[in-house]
Amino acid sequence: MAWRIHRQANGRFAIHSNRIDDYIVIDADELQIAQIYAEKGVKVYLASARAQMTTQVINAGDAGEAKIEASRKRGSTPKEGVVPIGVTGESLNDER
Repeated sequence: MAWRIHRQANGRFAIHSNRIDDYIVIDADELQIAQIYAEKGVKVYLASARAQMTTQVINAGDAGEAKIEASRKRGSTPKEGVVPIGVTGESLNDER
């Protein structure tokens, strides 16, 4: 994804696509930008998951199967907790 967010002179935001060398979103506020990136992220993660399940499958192996069985017995899988996102200072909290 070759997108860059630019601040317009009117204080709103635009998304520039390097792929087509043009603006694909203009006059957006922060919430709109977040929604666009969230939707794009879902699509990207789904595509990645599909690719991994069809072409890049890695067998769990004995150690992986043992961990899977431990999760079955425990009744749930562990959560990652607070995960830093890049260099933004933001974090993703996966403690559901």
